[in-house]
Amino acid sequence: MICVTIAQESRRLALADILNAVMLGADMIEVRLDKFERDAKLGDLVAAKRKPLLFSCKRPQDGGSWQGTEAERITLLRTAVIAKADYVEIELDAADELRPFRGYKRVVSYTNLTETPKDIADIYARMEAKSPDIIKLTCKARTPEEAWPLILILNKATIPTVVVGLGRAGVMLSLLGRKIGAPWATAAMEKGMEAFPGQPTIQDLVDVFRYRDVGKKTRFVGVTGLGEREYAAAGLLNVAFAHLGMHHRALPLQVGSLKMFRKIADLVRLQGVVLDADHVTGLHEIAHYDPSARAPVLAANTLLPSADGWSAANAFGDAAANAITATLRDRGDEPLQRRSVLITGGGPQARMLAGPLKARGASLIWAGKNKEASQALSQTFGGRHIAWEAIYATGHDILVLAQDDSSEAAGDEMPLRPGYLRPGMAVLDLAGGMQLTPFQLEAKTRGCVAVSPHRLLVEEVLEHVRKLGGGDVPVELLDEKLATWIPLEEEDFAGKENWIPG
Repeated sequence: MICVTIAQESRRLALADILNAVMLGADMIEVRLDKFERDAKLGDLVAAKRKPLLFSCKRPQDGGSWQGTEAERITLLRTAVIAKADYVEIELDAADELRPFRGYKRVVSYTNLTETPKDIADIYARMEAKSPDIIKLTCKARTPEEAWPLILILNKATIPTVVVGLGRAGVMLSLLGRKIGAPWATAAMEKGMEAFPGQPTIQDLVDVFRYRDVGKKTRFVGVTGLGEREYAAAGLLNVAFAHLGMHHRALPLQVGSLKMFRKIADLVRLQGVVLDADHVTGLHEIAHYDPSARAPVLAANTLLPSADGWSAANAFGDAAANAITATLRDRGDEPLQRRSVLITGGGPQARMLAGPLKARGASLIWAGKNKEASQALSQTFGGRHIAWEAIYATGHDILVLAQDDSSEAAGDEMPLRPGYLRPGMAVLDLAGGMQLTPFQLEAKTRGCVAVSPHRLLVEEVLEHVRKLGGGDVPVELLDEKLATWIPLEEEDFAGKENWIPG
């Protein structure tokens, strides 16, 4: 179930929020009483319910707003029991004040807003001794190291257990809980109504992470990174898996230390890992490289299980080449064969895409502010090396702005003077997020075509799915879904694609 938290001050507002939450897909509602009017009349809420209700009254140390006495708080929770609530939450240290009673389920909870304590297993054992119907743990889970003991508890739970992770590991813990049969996961009704920072919304759980699809047969594929692009990648992977009838679903996670990452991957039995841009190198400790990623590339954005551990593969290079090809084809141009491609930067992105571009017949030109790095790539992968200043005098059909390891290039808003761009050029800028960069927008006003980050992500997801054993998925299916989550903001340039300033 998905439980939506409501914290209102009156019955009227609470009833409105309950109705809205149910319409959005909530299976259960938590009504927070810590800010509620004193003349509660909780029976009115119970009588009007459409889904099971959980009543809680949180103290400040538990993230709540209760300002009354402890005796008044316990009395309010007992009133909820008498009103025939479905669930009532009571904290571990106060559990003896609210005894088990026929007709409701008693949720014994523990909250720690600052950490996951080292003795969390002992705390859980004390909770088990309080005869709970359900145990609810809410702890900080900012890192894999903090999340690890919570994962172990979920994996060995003998009593129905809900784990709420406050931090980056929160969604991962919710999905793992769903797989092993946790009673519910918590969610906000919508953005701006979160019970705690980072709490997912109903839409996040249902539409992006496919929470309702997860069950005992689910096989998780890890997606590292917690930015907007990784959020969309997880959602698109789930769309593709569902379309292909696969039991795989995306599991957002962090890398942390490679030792802890491997422990989590082994315990969860990950079927693969999709790596974000910050973790495409340095994988030697846990994986060996397949031909698409081994020297001289030594970078990969896909991990696949193998007989002796993990194999690291490169889905990014083919995805970038496919995105460029598709963009050219959409414009009616010929593909990459005999096209000149200027690649700037000397980092892992440049290394990952060089081979696929060359394999498609492109002629490579290398330039970088870090002259030694770009010159080394030209010697390794072939192609011509030019000085950075010579870019403006060197003809090329396609410009790929890859991220540079040089700190000198990292802060440039405009990496090149756009005045040199000529109509018909294609521009792929890998320094941006999920929107066209200022340089690409400027390029479009000059008659160039921009390879959108949406197209690149879709092609990358398609490559990941193929490497994970799936088949082909219609590009249009992923395009349409991605546009509902992250629209491509080009309104200021609508209708200007063919405009060339005089």
